[in-house]
Amino acid sequence: MALPMPDGRQSDVVYLRASGHHVVLGTAGSGKTVMAIHRAAHLADRRTRDNGPTAVLTFNRSLSTYLRHLAAEYRGRITIQTYGQFATSYLTSRKILGSNAIAKDYRRKTLIGKSVRGVAAEYPGWAFFDRPNRFFEDELEWIDGHGLASEAEYLEVSRRGRGVALQSNQRAAVWKVREAYRQLLAEANLQYDWPSVASAVRTALAKDETERAYRHIIVDEAQDLSPEAIRSLAESIPPDGSLTLFADYAQQIYGRGVSWRSCGLSVSKVETFLDNYRNSPEIARLALAIAEMPHFQDAPDLVVPNQPRRAPGRKPTLMHCRNRDAEAGYIAWKAQLERNTKRIGVLVRTREDTVRAVQGLSDVRKLHDDMTKWDVTEGIYAGTYFSAKGLEFDIVLMPYCGADSMPNPEVIQSFGFDEAAGRESRLLYVGVTRARSEVVITYSGTLTPLLPPFDETLYGGGR
Repeated sequence: MALPMPDGRQSDVVYLRASGHHVVLGTAGSGKTVMAIHRAAHLADRRTRDNGPTAVLTFNRSLSTYLRHLAAEYRGRITIQTYGQFATSYLTSRKILGSNAIAKDYRRKTLIGKSVRGVAAEYPGWAFFDRPNRFFEDELEWIDGHGLASEAEYLEVSRRGRGVALQSNQRAAVWKVREAYRQLLAEANLQYDWPSVASAVRTALAKDETERAYRHIIVDEAQDLSPEAIRSLAESIPPDGSLTLFADYAQQIYGRGVSWRSCGLSVSKVETFLDNYRNSPEIARLALAIAEMPHFQDAPDLVVPNQPRRAPGRKPTLMHCRNRDAEAGYIAWKAQLERNTKRIGVLVRTREDTVRAVQGLSDVRKLHDDMTKWDVTEGIYAGTYFSAKGLEFDIVLMPYCGADSMPNPEVIQSFGFDEAAGRESRLLYVGVTRARSEVVITYSGTLTPLLPPFDETLYGGGR
């Protein structure tokens, strides 16, 4: 797959001034990745005024692998990494980060669970601690993601994006859990977990008087980075350098209620792109209908796309199946039917569902954090919605979209239905907008309320 050339106003973004902070918002399929790579190549080119070492960063590994494939002709000129790789490389270079000093996800969950149980023992009978550990894991990540260093800051800050606000006594209890967790990390000879790495980078940068490694930094899918990570990138460039963020706020995680200024940026103008080069008009229509569902209404930065530039195609298929096994069977049949001529993406909510959805299919390419090579040929790819961010496929197959699966029951239990619905509906939006030509959605039982009900103007075939 060759890297497309910039089209129309996309070239203006490629050649934005080579200093300061720039933000580019666009709909899915508006060419943000294309602009990001061409801008990186331009800023790294020795013929460009104010050129210098340039890095392109993403949040997940599958997207960074895909970007390296697209930018193969620029290998050696630009560095493409995940934010985690960028951060750990910097901390290691400063001799701050030791070997195996970051808690892996499973270890983090274990230690947070132990901390919750320990603190809960101090509050016998308090229903607040009946919440799943996932709630506390998420809240501690939010604290680190916003760079809150003290209990006083946490008690004072406005917590946007939480369906039901926590009371001050509940926040105080969460902070106790955080302190207990930090103590357990230290006892395990672990310096950080992944959510706290960005603050460590900022602390190191504040004392670092050496030349910055990169003059220019570009971020694709920037909405997935925490405010603290974005602050660390703004501080990672020299005064005459540039930071350019490409983002889609229909896919936001931290974006709600977070201003660019609060992320340490000074942005004079946000560039907005509404043209959709990826999706057929029928797919774009369903994506817009999802974005207009009630749980998307708290996304003030959502941009409504123009009419897609692709030719009309097939309406998305909504298929009811008798049970989850029947869904997997239908998905396997459809994937097998198209695999020799199309790139098929089987996208689901959880890793466990990924295994279930492609069981019995051979040569499935999994989207995961250990990807080191992108295979551009026709075939079947499978992964979670999150792992597919920034990618595209000819056909997207989305099983397990019943009300018993979406929103995910564990997420509902942790955060309540409204907040869970807001989070999960964005994942469905990601899934649908990965498709160029065809989308197939299956469900058993009742259709998830996060998708528009069957309507002949939106869906064709199935029921």
